[in-house]
Amino acid sequence: MNDRLTCILCPAGCELEVFDQGDRLEVRGNECDKGIGFAESEIRHPLRNLATSVPLQGTGARMVSVRLSGPVPRERIFPVLEAIAGLRPEAPVRRGQVLIPDVLGTGVDVIATRTLE
Repeated sequence: MNDRLTCILCPAGCELEVFDQGDRLEVRGNECDKGIGFAESEIRHPLRNLATSVPLQGTGARMVSVRLSGPVPRERIFPVLEAIAGLRPEAPVRRGQVLIPDVLGTGVDVIATRTLE
């Protein structure tokens, strides 16, 4: 298998070519060792983080921004987004407040990113 990736771990943005050798990956095009780890993660166990906004109850039409406390497996992004879409926290909300603990059993929390009274 041959994959092409753009490494995002440093400003260089190396164009990587990844060859899956079964028990190991061969990575070409990286200018630093970070590219190897990035390619291994993306091919073997891709993770994603996300941020969005949800309506805040008790404040009219205001929204509160939320994010995950850490990355989740890429295949869980859309189910996590569905869980967040149903979120309607009550004001006040504090920055860092956990709004959904351990969302969908991922070990990651959904947290508020700002304080709204």
